[in-house]
Amino acid sequence: MKERVIDLVLQMFEEKTGIKAKWYVTNEHKTCDGQIELIRGDTKYRMPTLFKREVKNINLVQFQQLKEEIGEFVIIAEVIYHGIRAQLRAMQINYLDAAGNCNIQKNDWMFLVEGFKNEIQIAQKKESAFTKTGLILVFHFLNDPKYLNTTYRQMAEDYGIAIGNITKIITALKKQGYILQYNKKELRLLKKKELLEEWVAAYAHKLKPTLEIGQFKFANGFEKDWKKLPIRAEETQWGGEPAANLLTGYLKPGKLTLYSSSNKVDLIKKYHLAPDQKGNLTLFKKFWKFNPVLEDTVPPILIYADLINTGDPRNIDTAIKLYDGLLKDQF
Repeated sequence: MKERVIDLVLQMFEEKTGIKAKWYVTNEHKTCDGQIELIRGDTKYRMPTLFKREVKNINLVQFQQLKEEIGEFVIIAEVIYHGIRAQLRAMQINYLDAAGNCNIQKNDWMFLVEGFKNEIQIAQKKESAFTKTGLILVFHFLNDPKYLNTTYRQMAEDYGIAIGNITKIITALKKQGYILQYNKKELRLLKKKELLEEWVAAYAHKLKPTLEIGQFKFANGFEKDWKKLPIRAEETQWGGEPAANLLTGYLKPGKLTLYSSSNKVDLIKKYHLAPDQKGNLTLFKKFWKFNPVLEDTVPPILIYADLINTGDPRNIDTAIKLYDGLLKDQF
């Protein structure tokens, strides 16, 4: 399958640019899949390649780390969607996809082909584990693996999810190798890093849009002095860029994010907000039912996801720092 897709990608690249391309399997870089040779006239260039069926926002972290490790390389993918292609160009990363879109910058070469729609459909393998309700439960499992061994009845009571749906979610996670039935009474979480990556990718599209309360601006000047906003951690917490700033001190927030269990009317009154589609503050509903430590920030996994899913290189750098400092030992 991989070789077939790569052959198709290289064929489309040659059709769109007139550049001949060959792919070779090599062991030069352990983190890469091979090398690509690009030929135009008497000029030949070779670069390491990384293959992906579908490029997701979460992959941008790997790409940034690989770029820092080996320098230039080429992503060969079946599907790279328009927004992610733009992010890759901003990160100065080369890519080719099966629709014929490409970005190749090498010495005096600069080839950009853009606008071809990805029509190849990737088979969905995630079953019911990554539905909206599944994502809510998986988030709890990632933050507290012991919750896996809570009774289904308790999970249903905590989250308002039907027991039948919980059974389907757990079964799907077992089939995908994320949960092991260790003995009759104990379940264990496996492949946690991979599960985190799947969760981050799915959260942006399936769960987060359903949580948005709205966009606002401050009527009292807190936009520039947001750290002084009198939030109550048991009710409202910073997410995204401001949360990353509080935890790492590395990122100056461009956009503000709050997660809250309060309703829209109460939040507007309490924090003197005005609805504004161009406002710098976005409010989201809290969706988790645990609070191990009452901090002004949401759980680090959620901060990590929100940073990654912006696709902003600055935020991706911060997400890497956050992961290395607070999450790496968990995964």
